[in-house]
Amino acid sequence: MPLPCCRGENSHPECFEIPVPENDSLQSKNVKCLPYSRSLPVPNPKCSFGQRQQSNMATSYLDLSQIYGNTNEIANRMRLFKNGKIALRSVGGFNNQLGVPPANLDNSVCRSSSGKPCLLAGNNRINFLPTSGAMYTIWMRQHNLIAEKLSEVNPQWNDQKLFEEARRINIAQFQHVTFNEMVPVLVGKEQLRVMGIKLQNSGYDSGYDINIDSSASNVFAAAAGQFFLTLLPSKFNIEDRKFSSRSESLLKHFNDPSLIYEKGKIDGMLKFLLNAPIEKPGLHSSPLLRTAFQRKDEADSVDIIAMVIQMGRDHGLPSYFQWRKFCKLDDVNSFLALQSIFKPSVNISDFERLYETPEDIDVFVGGLSEQPSKGSLLGPTFACLFAHQMAQTKRGDRFWYENFVSPSAFTSEQIDEIRKTTMARVICDNTDTVTHVQHHAFSLPDDYGNCPLSCNSTGIIQPFDAKSFKDDEKLTTLPITKETIEKVIRLGLKQFQRYEEGEGRRISAQLADSSPSALLSHALLMAPKKESIDIARTASVLREATNILLTGNGLNKEEKLPDLDVETLQKILPQIDVGSVIGNFTPFLARDPLPKEQCLPEPLPCDHTSKYRSYSGWCNNLKNPKFGNAFTQMRRLLDPAYDDGFDTPRTRSVLGSELPSARKISNIVHSDAPKFHVKFTHMLMQFGQILDHDMMHSPISRGPRNTILNCSSCDSAETLSIHCFPIKIDADDPFFPSRHNDGRPRCMPFARSLLAQVSLGYRNQLNQLTSFLDASTIYGSTQCEANKLRLFSDGKLNFTDLGFNKEALPQGNQERDCRSILQNRQRKCFVAGDERSNEQPGLTAIHNIFLREHNRIARYLKQINNFWSDEKLFQEARRINIAQLQNIVYKEWLPVVLGCQNMEKWGLMPQTSGYFEGYDDKCDATISQEMSTSAFRFGHSLIRGVFTRMNDNFQNMTNHVNLTETFSNPSPVYDKNSGHMESILMGLIGVSSMAFDRHIVTAVRNHLFAKPGGPLTGLDLPAVNIQRARDHGVQGYNAYRKYCGLRKASTFSDLRDTMSSEAVTALETAYAHVDDIDLFPGIMSESPTRGSLVGPTLACLIGEQMQRLKKCDRFYYETNDSMVRFTPDQLVEIRKSSLSRIICDNSEYAANIQPNVFLMPDDLANSPMTCSELPEMDLNKWVERDYCLVDERVVNRGKTKRITPCVTCTCTLEGPECHSITINDCSRLLRDYSISDIQKDPVCLIQCSQQLKKL
Repeated sequence: MPLPCCRGENSHPECFEIPVPENDSLQSKNVKCLPYSRSLPVPNPKCSFGQRQQSNMATSYLDLSQIYGNTNEIANRMRLFKNGKIALRSVGGFNNQLGVPPANLDNSVCRSSSGKPCLLAGNNRINFLPTSGAMYTIWMRQHNLIAEKLSEVNPQWNDQKLFEEARRINIAQFQHVTFNEMVPVLVGKEQLRVMGIKLQNSGYDSGYDINIDSSASNVFAAAAGQFFLTLLPSKFNIEDRKFSSRSESLLKHFNDPSLIYEKGKIDGMLKFLLNAPIEKPGLHSSPLLRTAFQRKDEADSVDIIAMVIQMGRDHGLPSYFQWRKFCKLDDVNSFLALQSIFKPSVNISDFERLYETPEDIDVFVGGLSEQPSKGSLLGPTFACLFAHQMAQTKRGDRFWYENFVSPSAFTSEQIDEIRKTTMARVICDNTDTVTHVQHHAFSLPDDYGNCPLSCNSTGIIQPFDAKSFKDDEKLTTLPITKETIEKVIRLGLKQFQRYEEGEGRRISAQLADSSPSALLSHALLMAPKKESIDIARTASVLREATNILLTGNGLNKEEKLPDLDVETLQKILPQIDVGSVIGNFTPFLARDPLPKEQCLPEPLPCDHTSKYRSYSGWCNNLKNPKFGNAFTQMRRLLDPAYDDGFDTPRTRSVLGSELPSARKISNIVHSDAPKFHVKFTHMLMQFGQILDHDMMHSPISRGPRNTILNCSSCDSAETLSIHCFPIKIDADDPFFPSRHNDGRPRCMPFARSLLAQVSLGYRNQLNQLTSFLDASTIYGSTQCEANKLRLFSDGKLNFTDLGFNKEALPQGNQERDCRSILQNRQRKCFVAGDERSNEQPGLTAIHNIFLREHNRIARYLKQINNFWSDEKLFQEARRINIAQLQNIVYKEWLPVVLGCQNMEKWGLMPQTSGYFEGYDDKCDATISQEMSTSAFRFGHSLIRGVFTRMNDNFQNMTNHVNLTETFSNPSPVYDKNSGHMESILMGLIGVSSMAFDRHIVTAVRNHLFAKPGGPLTGLDLPAVNIQRARDHGVQGYNAYRKYCGLRKASTFSDLRDTMSSEAVTALETAYAHVDDIDLFPGIMSESPTRGSLVGPTLACLIGEQMQRLKKCDRFYYETNDSMVRFTPDQLVEIRKSSLSRIICDNSEYAANIQPNVFLMPDDLANSPMTCSELPEMDLNKWVERDYCLVDERVVNRGKTKRITPCVTCTCTLEGPECHSITINDCSRLLRDYSISDIQKDPVCLIQCSQQLKKL
């Protein structure tokens, strides 16, 4: 209810009435007072005493809050909650795209003459005038247009993502139009320069200042910003339905949205706005504004101009003269002096009559009286105040579209797209009948520099292209001086050197552990390669430099970072370019530089014509050669959750207490509960492990001189190395005593992953393998590794002839904890592309099969192309082997894991014919932290404690392989009498795996890498998984539920939508809060979705990564890239490949085998068959000749020959291509060819059937 004003002594104390002079020409003689209620007050900062302050009900930013509102409630009322759109209504002939704004059910906010609902927006002033409603409408339509275009390039985005991104872009476009087109007209070039609000032509704007308060100033809100009221005309012209113009009174449509509902009226009003001149700013206004909203009661009149003046006084605005001083304008000391700065039309004597002294002039009145500055619509005072507010708005807005501040920053390509935005294009794209618009929409059209252009024109008024907003990795940069970077790197180097010296002394003083078996085995399996160690040393310097930047220690005031929150700093710091600086300090790291020209060559430019992959992944992506490379840091789906935001592992509950020990969680959630899967074989696990070893290997930290860190002491993080992160063993642990015999607390040894950050910022970890599915587990991830594995004869890989195994893996010292030689010196460990090949015998067997397959292919290629060199034979065999591996992954293995619905959702099903055309050169295949630390460890649930041996008839043999006794011990593959590797292989496809659930066998939960016969020497695999994710700062499970489209759980009960009651109870027992649940226990506790092995969140994380490994791989086997693709015939053959066929071709035992070895054999779809019945890849499609054979006819390469009367064939590099001939003269065909030849050719028969019937 309005306050009672103009009631004499009965008026409310907050009234500040406006007296009406007796001789007022516009007000009735009975009106003596106009009501005015003072603006709503707000407390001073910190509730201190002081001057009265006024509230602002809108945000002060240019954020289109007038459209989206400034509360979630309003925003939700605006949304359609479908496809990211605003809920425009299809009424009055409008469709949904070009609809009208939502209806406001509160009819008190407007006075609709037609009975139509008021319009809803973030601000009720949408109903103020029809022209206001039209402008609100086109910006709402613009949102929906953007949402549609974003959906086209990002079909995977959900409604929330589409809405927020469309809103973000719409705001950016509005900011650009305001500052690029409107503000320069209002304030002129001089104020743009003085206030520093001229937009950038390219790149980013580094003017954001965290200390600037961008709140709307009182003088802007109550005076300078109100100048537009003087621009309004009394009438406006609008086209009716027959496109004839009619004049409408402004007063008639005050606060009445009825016109918006009439078809064509929005377009008509916009045409009027584009073509009608404004009233010039000055001491004038439409008389209608001074009697606005007048109804039957004369006392109900409102003089809007008088209210603006009164508002300035209410807000305590200093006088006009004071604001001139603020703007550093010339002093004016008398009314007479005003003549030189006021417009000639201003009568100075009116001022002398109204004001006692010049110092009393209201700023609104004085500002409007000034002559416009050169090139400006406003006078110097208002231009200054307006520009000042714009500068504050721009520089104080962290989300300003030109800012480089992450995570809100656009990429440079996206900003360039936003810079194309014009008001003209916005109008063109969001109207039906506006066909021509001048490109400077804020200026009148003319026949010269601002002539109307067709909306179909794309040269000057360019349409919005959403391609640059396709979801991919953002590459932004942060301006910072090179001198500061050099200083923090120098200080970081000194700090690292001091720490390394101290760590070396502590390690030397450490007593040797009497039973370091598991520690040693794990440390050696996760050992860093030389290249990784070099990277880690540089990363250590960057880690220390980051700490210096964060703390400011040793930096001057101007060198310190601004006071930003952790989330923002996590985004900003990695964008600081240190590449040109860190290299200067490499000599001080006391390491030899990488022999890149030998082991990791990085030639530029990339050879786009080479059809062979590099070993390291270099140049897979021609635009970003490092994408997916070996020895690069991993990708993150969500920001890290380090305790300090940057380095300290995730150890704290959201409630503030310490998270439960990883071992305690393992005991509660992952305890052994033996249950075998009824459908899937043990091969599902084993193939998954070799895939894991193909894609990821994150080494653990080492001490100085590559010494192994013994982090078994519970206080080792303080007493030995900051890279120690031991796992606590609780007093009630069912297997491990909580204390040693000497009373010391017992912990499970755990060293943090090797540092690998290549930039300032948060700690990141390394993948020392390529991310691609490129069989690096067979061939290695560097040139040097590959060379060590090759025979360099006939294209083969090196091998060992064991007699009973004619083509075993080569022997060597790659496995540094080889336990088999402890039993028999002849039983050496093996060498492969991945050094973990001896981890357990099942893995060794699969390695051996793929080595044999390579050599089988190479032998056949040698037969059909005996002129090929060793290099070509090797690379072609490798290329085919990789293609087979990818086909098996996407056609056989992944559908079992994810199920058909998830395969379809993520676009993972391979083609049945033709080529894949979805390669994206902006896509990064790099393995995600979530995939490495948690998601792809799901196979640990499938592991059996005993690996069954079977003979060639799938009958059980004796001497099964006990997993606890064969870690890093390939002795079982040497056991000839027990069937060596062959019986292990048959066992993998002949018995079922453990069921997929949260339970994991004791063999790896209490005895991982345990010393045979040595009690309490093992590790706990699920505990290690949990600890590793915490080490890497991976967020909790609940965050990934939300990421994957599930409802984020508020309580443990909310988890029942994806988990059994027993699983929820276990998690609730282990954790204090649902947000504390680690990712691995969370995803392993989910129940499988229909048709899938795994639950929804795990399927999402795997699907996201596997989609990247398909669409981000330029060499993906189905690619349509003409430079690297297989021929159509070759691709047909590769699609025949299966793991069952590879086993058949390379196993001595396999004779009868089920077609899909990941599924248990049955009597129907997966019934065992002889190897000869399985589809076989025909390698003859790789024969290389200078000619093609078509129906026993020779066609030389590059030549075309008529094979039949109506078919011609051309011999290409990819084989023959044949096409039918169009016959225009059948009589001539009959003269040139025999009837018998023509009748054999169906192409001829179809075209000349009538003539042939007559014969």
